[in-house]
Amino acid sequence: MGSENSTYEKFKTIAESCVNPCAIMRVVKNPDDTINEMRIFATNEKFSYTGQPIEGELYTNFIPDNPEFDDQCIKAAFEGKRFHTYVDSTTMIGGWSENLILPLVSDEEGIGYCQFIYEVTDSMDPGKFSSINPIIAGIVIQSCLTLRNGTDFKKNVNEVIEDLREFTDSLSASLITIDNERKTAKVLSQSIRSGSIAAEQLMSNVPYDISQSWEKLIGPGFCFVIRDKGDIDKVDECSPEWAKLLRAEDAQSLCMVPLKQRNEIIGYLMVTNFDVTKVNEITEAMKILSLFISSEIANNQFLKRLEWLTSIDMLTGVRNRAVMNRIVDELAARMKYQKAPFGVAFCAMNGLKSLNDKEGHDAGNEILAKAGELLRDVFDENDIFRSAGEEFAIVIENIDEEEFSRKIELLRKLGSDPDGVFFAIGYVADAETGDVRKALREAYKQMQEEKKNFYDKFPEKKIW
Repeated sequence: MGSENSTYEKFKTIAESCVNPCAIMRVVKNPDDTINEMRIFATNEKFSYTGQPIEGELYTNFIPDNPEFDDQCIKAAFEGKRFHTYVDSTTMIGGWSENLILPLVSDEEGIGYCQFIYEVTDSMDPGKFSSINPIIAGIVIQSCLTLRNGTDFKKNVNEVIEDLREFTDSLSASLITIDNERKTAKVLSQSIRSGSIAAEQLMSNVPYDISQSWEKLIGPGFCFVIRDKGDIDKVDECSPEWAKLLRAEDAQSLCMVPLKQRNEIIGYLMVTNFDVTKVNEITEAMKILSLFISSEIANNQFLKRLEWLTSIDMLTGVRNRAVMNRIVDELAARMKYQKAPFGVAFCAMNGLKSLNDKEGHDAGNEILAKAGELLRDVFDENDIFRSAGEEFAIVIENIDEEEFSRKIELLRKLGSDPDGVFFAIGYVADAETGDVRKALREAYKQMQEEKKNFYDKFPEKKIW
């Protein structure tokens, strides 16, 4: 008892000599070298936010459970290693936390000690990164240069994810984006070690519901780590379906870091089956990379939004004539060198001019908007264009005649109301010639013939 009191007094003095909040962590090993417990052994007054006594308590009662923090304390206590990290703790303590973990000498068998000191700032200080590991700095600088290289965002991201997989020596590295508005999760980029298929099965498709559980797994920290199969038990509590998938795909280890923009998660960086002895180096690199990748994703989304605003016909929600001309020019140029099946169609709104004359342009606009909605119900919005006032065009690459004809017949069925939306449709599916402009001319001719047949049947709909 006297020896423990002497140890406590010594470490209490060390803690109280610190200007910043400081705690001495006591780490106890089991006989098989697994960790039994980690407690707050001694602190200074600044370490407790509330002033309540916390010495002797398990650290997880006051600090959120963080696998990386555990690992750093264990290595400091038993291997004499020191750690200096810079962590986004805004959701936990309202700022960025600069953490220092230092080893302390222990003469007790199976018991180790380390000193944990932190400092909180309101915002990130980029100068703090000057002290990061040179190896980590290398991958970060290389990735930043790659992300800013040219205008091909997807190509740049693929290179960064490939570099991350090689740096972590992992089975796979993935970049998953989250769209909470559309409730989708998408693998934007993935690199898989040559000859491996397990990771491709694991992350090739991400159900949105599963992705929503990841934020809870990460909690107030900045990453979630699985070091072995036993750690998958932690996943069961938040996402049993994902835990089942991890076990089915024989996941050995995993590190996941969120990508944030204005405190909203917009995606995740993830690596699987890596060397867990390098987990601290890997999590530190991924944490810093996430800041730059988040920024580039947000910038790319902003540019896409601008492009969308300038390419969409706001009344009908489909793309405009200017975009159609560009798409047709590009497709025609490609078809000269590499022919592929395609389909084109023209759809005219029958009776629109009569409706405008009798009920006003507001009524006509409502019907046009409805026409755009029907077209989007059948075709992808990227393949539909408002080519003229009452006319729409459809241009689809890599579609066979049977599928294209089926979609056209569905559109005929939906757009066959003489008092509402009634399309005159002409279409061509081509798998041989590659002559896009000839196909468009033929489709337009068919549309005009159908239009004539409509007005022959409903002469009252035509304005002479």
